[in-house]
Order: sequence, then C-alpha cells, then structure tokens
Amino acid sequence: MGPSDIRYFLFMFGAIKVGYKMLFVSPRNNVEAHVNVLAGVDCHVFLRARQTNIDPILKERPMLSWVIPELEEFLLDYPVAIYPYKKSFEEAWSDPCLVLHTTGSTGLPKPITWKVGILSTYEAWRTIPHVDGYVPTTEVYQQSRRAYTSMPLFHTSGLNAGITWAMLLGVTLVYGAPQVVPNAIYADEMHQYANVDASMGAPAIYEELSRDPEALERVNRLHYVVASGAPLSHKAGDLISKHTRVICNLGATETACLQRLAPSIDDWPYFHWHPTHSGIEMRETSGGLYELFLVRTPGLELYQGVFNTFPEIEEWSMRDLYSRHPDPSKPFLYMYQCRKDDVIVLSNGEKIAPALIEATLMSHPLVKGAMVVGLGRFQPAVLIDLHSDVPRNLTEKHQLLESMKSTIEEANAHAPAHGKLDQHHILFADPSKPIKYLGQGKIQRKSTFSLYEDEIEELYKAADEAVEQSEFLDLPALQLDGPAGVASWLQELIKQVTNMEPLERDADFFAAGIDSLQVVKIARELRFQARELGIGDKSAAMFPPASIYTHPTIDQLADHILAQLSPAPSYSNRLVENSHIHAEESPQLAQMHQLFGKYSDGLPRSSQHVPLPPSNNMVVILTGSTGSLGSYLLDELQKDKNITRIICLNRSADAAQKHAKLGLQRGLNTIEPSRVEFLQADLSKYQFGLQDATYRELLQTVTHVIHNQWAVNFNWNIASFEPFIRGVRHLIDFSHASERHSFITFISSVSAVGSWDSENPVPEEPIHDFRVAAKMGYGQSKLISECLLDKAAEISGVRSACCRVGIVAGPVEQPLGLWNPNEYIPSIFISSAHMKAVPVTFPSRDRLDWIPVDKLSKVLLEILRHSTEPSQEALSANAQVYHVINPSWTSWSEIAPELLACYPDNLDMKPLSFENWVDNLQHIVQTTKVDATDIPAAKLLDFFKNAVYESPEARMLLPARTQEASPQLRSVGCVNALWVSNWMRQWGIISGGSSERSFRSEESVGSGESSGFLPLN
Repeated sequence: MGPSDIRYFLFMFGAIKVGYKMLFVSPRNNVEAHVNVLAGVDCHVFLRARQTNIDPILKERPMLSWVIPELEEFLLDYPVAIYPYKKSFEEAWSDPCLVLHTTGSTGLPKPITWKVGILSTYEAWRTIPHVDGYVPTTEVYQQSRRAYTSMPLFHTSGLNAGITWAMLLGVTLVYGAPQVVPNAIYADEMHQYANVDASMGAPAIYEELSRDPEALERVNRLHYVVASGAPLSHKAGDLISKHTRVICNLGATETACLQRLAPSIDDWPYFHWHPTHSGIEMRETSGGLYELFLVRTPGLELYQGVFNTFPEIEEWSMRDLYSRHPDPSKPFLYMYQCRKDDVIVLSNGEKIAPALIEATLMSHPLVKGAMVVGLGRFQPAVLIDLHSDVPRNLTEKHQLLESMKSTIEEANAHAPAHGKLDQHHILFADPSKPIKYLGQGKIQRKSTFSLYEDEIEELYKAADEAVEQSEFLDLPALQLDGPAGVASWLQELIKQVTNMEPLERDADFFAAGIDSLQVVKIARELRFQARELGIGDKSAAMFPPASIYTHPTIDQLADHILAQLSPAPSYSNRLVENSHIHAEESPQLAQMHQLFGKYSDGLPRSSQHVPLPPSNNMVVILTGSTGSLGSYLLDELQKDKNITRIICLNRSADAAQKHAKLGLQRGLNTIEPSRVEFLQADLSKYQFGLQDATYRELLQTVTHVIHNQWAVNFNWNIASFEPFIRGVRHLIDFSHASERHSFITFISSVSAVGSWDSENPVPEEPIHDFRVAAKMGYGQSKLISECLLDKAAEISGVRSACCRVGIVAGPVEQPLGLWNPNEYIPSIFISSAHMKAVPVTFPSRDRLDWIPVDKLSKVLLEILRHSTEPSQEALSANAQVYHVINPSWTSWSEIAPELLACYPDNLDMKPLSFENWVDNLQHIVQTTKVDATDIPAAKLLDFFKNAVYESPEARMLLPARTQEASPQLRSVGCVNALWVSNWMRQWGIISGGSSERSFRSEESVGSGESSGFLPLN
C-alpha cells in the first residue's frame, strides 16, 4: 500500500513472474475493512511505501511488514537478476495473478482473485467486430497518443487504464504527482501543461471543470474525456460534449473489462454492449430498468473474464440497472441508473434509481456528496454533504435551498413522479459526523445510513408534521370566505403543486394526472394553512392524504375544508342533498347513484330486434391488451381462425412494442400484423379520441368488444373512476351504432359484489343494489358499469356479458411468465423463502379458487362464444353475468403440506400458523433493514396483521352458469403442487426460472384485475 504510482504495476507483474500474487488494498479503507480483506485471502506479508502508516492494521492483524524502495530506485539503470517466465498462456490460464477487492458500498469489501486468463479480455477487446458502423471503444481510445489519468492504481479502473491504454494500445499514460489528491484544478493544469490529448478520471473532477468556461475551452484540444467509476451528471456531460467526446466507463472487479462499442457523441451517457462478443443480456426488472447479466457463451472464453474468475457459474449478474434509449431505433443503447442494491423501494412498492439524482445534486458547487434514502417510506429524502458550513437555522436553510432550487429541479427531472425531492426531505450532513467516501465521490451507503439513522427518522417525522413553513412561497394564505373563494385558492395551490393549467372545479384530480406524492404535498399545505388559522395539532387528523382521495375535485375538497375549519354547517352535505336519494344513504352510495343516473341518462332506444353478432369472420376490439391478462387474451384471440381482425385499443402510443416485449417474456405467439392493429385511444373521450374516419370504419366492421382496461387502485374514491365508467357508456353508444351489432364482454370483478351479506350465494345475474359492492371505488365502479350494461340491454338492445373475475394467478402451462411478486399471495411465497418459514394456515383467506391467467384467457373466450350462441337469444333483455372463479377450489390448510414440499430442501422451511408467521414478519421489519425485493410481504404488514383473524363467512359465488359456458373452467383443476412449483421457478425460489424471473414489479395480472390486493370481503 502506498502512493498511486507505477510501482503497483512493477509489483503486480514481478509477483506473477516468481509465482506469487499481489493484494492491492485501498488506502481509503478503515481498519475493519482492511482486516476483512487480508483475512479473506490469508495474507501474511504487507508491503508498504516508506511514508505509509499501517500500524493500526498491524495492531489488529499482526503480519510481516516490509518497506519497499522509492520509485526512483526502481528506475535506476543497473543490472538485476533475470526471472524468466516460461509458462504458455494456456498453462497459466487458471493461475492466480492479483487480488483486488470490491468497494464495500453495501458492507465490508470482499477480496476478488484475478487469474491470468482474465487479462485476455483487454487484448480481446481490440478484436471485436464493428456493428452497423459502431466501432470498439478501443479504436476511439487509440485516437490519443498521450492521456492523463487520475484513476488510482489500487483500483480496477486504474489498472484497466494501464493495461488497455499503455500496454495494448500504445497510448502514453501521464500520471499526476502521487502526493496530490486528484482535483479539477490539478486536472485542468495537466490538460494545459502536460501535452495530453485525452483525459480519464472520476466524474467529480469533470463536474467541476464543466462549471469553468476557461477549463472547458481547454478541453477542446482533447480527443475525449473518460468519466470512470460513477455516473456523470447530464448537465456536465452535455456541456463537455460540446467541446469533446465524453465516454462513460463502468465495470466491476470481478469482470475486468466488458466488450463494448462506442456510441455516437450525442449518445455519450449510453453503453453499447457488443451483441455477439460479450454474452451480455439486459433483462428487464421493473419500471423500465434492465439488469445486466453475463451469460457463459461457448467460444467467448477470451472475452468473458468473469467466468475465469468464477469457473463454476453459468451466468453472473453485475447487479447494475440500466434504462434503454428512448429512441426505438436504438434499442441496443443502455444508460446506467444505479446498483441494484441501491434501488430504493418506497412503501407503495414504487422504485427509485438514485444514481443520476445524486450525480445531479453533486454538480452543484456547494455539494460534496449526496445520498438518497427512503426504503419503506412513502417518498424519498436526501442527505447532502456540503463543502461549506451547514445552515445554522431555518432562515439559512431556506436561503441555501433557494440557491439550490434549479439543481434540485434538474435532479427531479431524473426521478419518477413518485420519487421527486421536496424541501421537507433534505437533510444536511453534520461536519462533526463526517461521511465516509469510497472514491469517485461515492458515499459508503450502509455506514452513512447507520450514522445518520436518527436524523433521517427525525427528518421524516418533521416532514409529516410540516412544522416549518409553506413550500409555496407565492401562495396566498387560505381565507375561509365561502366555497368559491376556497375553490379559487385550491386551484392556485394545485397549479403550483403540479405545474398544470388550473383545473376545472368539477375535474377529477386523478383523471387529470395528480399522483400520490402530489397528494401528500396538497395535504401538507392544508395542514400548514390550518395551523396558520389557529387549528394547531388537530390539523393532521383533519387533512391526511386520504382526505384528498375521498374528495377528488376542487369543489368537493373546498366543501371538506370548510366543513373542517369553518363553523358554518351546511357545506359538507351539499353532495348528498343534490343526489335526490334518501338522506340516510352514505355519500359514497349517493355518488354511485349520481354516476349511474348520469351515464344511464339518454341511453339510445331501440324498438327493433337486435340480432346476435356472427360467429365467424369476427372482428374484435380488445382494450387493455398490454396488461398481463390482456396479453394472454390477445394471444388466444390470434389462435381463433374465426377471428379475421383484432383491434387493440390502448392509452399508450407504444402498445405494440410493449406487447412484443412482453410476448417474448411470457412465451406468447408473435403478433400477426395482417390481423392485429394497435390504436392509441381514450375510451373516456368522444369516439374514443379517434379520428372520424377510423371510428366510422370500426362501426362498420367490429362484431365483438372485450373490455379489459381498468385502473387498479384501491385508494381511489369512486369519483376517480368516473372516466372508466364514462368509457363503458361510450362503448354502449358504439355498440348500439355499430352495423354488425357488436357484443360487449366486460371484465368485471368479484369486488363488484364484495359486500354481499346474504346467506344465499351471489346470483349469476345483474344486481342493482349498490350496497353489495366492496367498500372501495374500484369495486363500486365495476358494479355501476355492470348496471349500465344491463340497462343498455333493456333500453338500447345492446348485448353484453359481465364476467366477475376472482383471483388471477400466474401462468402454469409453460415456464415463462410471472405472477406479480408484489401482490399479497406471491409475497407470502417469496418472503417465506427468505424467512425460512411458511404459513400452513390462512384463516381469513382459506378458500383457494384462483385461476391461472393463461387458463383464464381461454375461459373468457369460451364465454364470449357461448354468449353469442343462438341458445342465448332469449337472454338478450339483460346483460349476461358469469362468475369466473375456480369451481375446483381447495383450501390453504389442505394444500399446505404440498406448498411446504415445493421449497428446496436446503432452505429447511418450517411450518407456522399464520399468526406466528405474521409475528415473525413483524419482528424482521422492526429489527432489520428489510430488502423489499426479498421480503415483499414487509410492505403489506398491516394487511397481513388484519388478516390474522378469521373473517365472517365470506360471500359465496357459485359458477354454475359459467361452467355450462366453459369446458375449460370445468377442467381447470384446483391449485396444486405443480402450479406452485412453476410459480416458484418464475420467482426464482427454485432453479430453472423463466426470463421474467428477475421481475419485481411487473404490471398487475390483468389490466383490470389485481390478483393480490383485491379485498375478499
């Protein structure tokens, strides 16, 4: 260990020649990390430079220690003994040659032993073929003749530079003075005076250079700049790329170099892995992120160093996550986002990749380091380490935040809507508690979080209570001057929260695009304004985020505010008073009646007999084809040769690309362009938002509609589902006007009758008593839609079938596909594997009547065909209703022994009662830092605690009519060990999983149904 000079190379290759191997350790390690690495490789001799103090290490681990000569002595010209190296490359392939160690970003660093064979990857890199005009990055590197590098030589990146540039490409490397810590001023001087034409260093150096116009001008003379070891902020990279090419360089100790091509100058943040000579697979995980896997490929031994390091494995994950280039013509380009270990899973299951957010914050001249936190929280926070003094009071803090406002906004541009930072969630590091860095400006996350855990907890507590000041400095104070005045104030608040144009007073917040984080901001501002009005501590109870969900328009929320804060009594009753129903009915029930009345009003009347649609030459509209159930439905529709054309209506413009990708992952058939057409549509709009000519053509040709598109959100109030109810009315109007009398198959839900409390089973027929719907907007909206279709059958002659679908399980007919791990049933199986205990009872959810999604799609198409058979002619006066649940049900307690046996033997699973299993889960959540990927049940702890107790006898749905319509349903069979084993393979619990096995937050199974979070009351 010593200064970063070429003695590292001298000792590395000298040791190889005499049959030893060097261990290079980072001087930045603490004593515990040093001891862990030294012990891990049983090292007994410590070589050090004269000025390097290793006494604290030797005190903890006594070793033989030698002081090595100074660099100048090695460079003297005098005779030395010759030690010939006589092994061939093949003979030396598996010989250890060097030991490095990981960074230890998530714990203690671990030693990694390189073998001679891994060095071949550097030479092989030069030989990879060009692809469509893209050249190996080494060819760009060779444009330089003399390059400055500030990367440390005890680190993989520094060794990579020396081996690749100097030894293989003939580029002279210029190192700075060993005693100088690399910095932007020194790098700029090297660019000026060291006669270099390229530069390589940590991103922090180039972040600072990008802010200096004169330094940027000097960058003009360079062929390229390589930012190595961490992401470079987009702002800095874009500025530098106007003056020279920017190259991003990321790798891993375990792999040496990865075979890649050079992207264009404009695409500087992206990586282009070689398609035939790298063995790299980018596997989608969730949220548009892809995990990099190296897969052993015969013939690529020289190119795949990781399998020289670990010869016993067949594939290896870098545990790095990337996003794909947004340009559909460049699907081969990927931009680094973060380490998989660094992904922050919020309490709502949403995920945040923090690297680019942190890099952008660090581009501010006052910021030394930044670390985003928020695991298990509703929204993220950030710990910022400043170069200068921290603010001493609230005034200074707000002044500092105001000066950083534009940088925070830039950082938020890299965050999803649910992951944006606000002023209440920014913590500044205390200089008396210094943060530890790993190099390249990266914070040691685990130790830093432990150091600041109490402060982070207090930050979240203060943010929840909103005790400081309004986040919106230009917002006037709330005045309780009547509904119109409060509504006007709310319009301004929501405009500032969302940056939208002012909303109409009756516009639904969530239909307009307001997200859950913005809901929190609105609620926080209401609490602050209530305090300003003298309400005090009661404000938190008055305005939780749930109050926004239950009052989702300007007018409704204004009424709620006045009802809570004003002594005037009448405002909160306006909705019920206007509903023209009995006063004793609840506001939710009143809203259901209002919505039904609104969308059943003016139904077109039909005085003539409406014939059934044809059973051949069918043209089918499918809505929601990109959800899990939708994709399987589309696959089944393609198999039916009586269907000549399928029109997929989806809200997104890239539905075809989504289906192509999901089809591969789920083992579905490829799309037949001659039969399948994708249209971007919004059913809530007139003519579905389509052009007149397109809509008219659909009216002339469509025979069947399968309506599968629905929002799955159990927080939403019934009013937030109004656009979906409006869409059903538009489908009714479409069917009535269609020339071929199109038949509507509506994918409803068992939650439409979730509050049925009769001792008799729920009938397979329309029900117009709105009290039977589950007490949530989702189920209520489904029941309203069923009633609309039934009314349309009576008045308009529109024929339809409503399929009340129960729990939709994962696919079982092939190994590909995935049951969403974040739903409550999969979360039990996955979490149990990591807890090494599985519940063998589940009193409140004992009945298992699940249907696998691939079998369900077949059942639904059989129902579609059956509903339009001549035998059903007499039923046209009503909407037909089917209960699509598994008739061959079993119970959790009966199948528990088989479930237990499905787990691998080495897990040593223990059977527990459900109550004890939940207790174990709660203990883990309270005492450890839970990885929600490994234990997704942690996010649903409250749900499971409530599910411990056996619920009253649940409503019973009998699928008698559905069994008559569907032979597939009659033969589906009950949940069994084969199904469970297939799901476990897909989740990665047992080996042999599908290509989707790394998914952790896929779309819910069925675009209109959730298989896990659906209440079964």
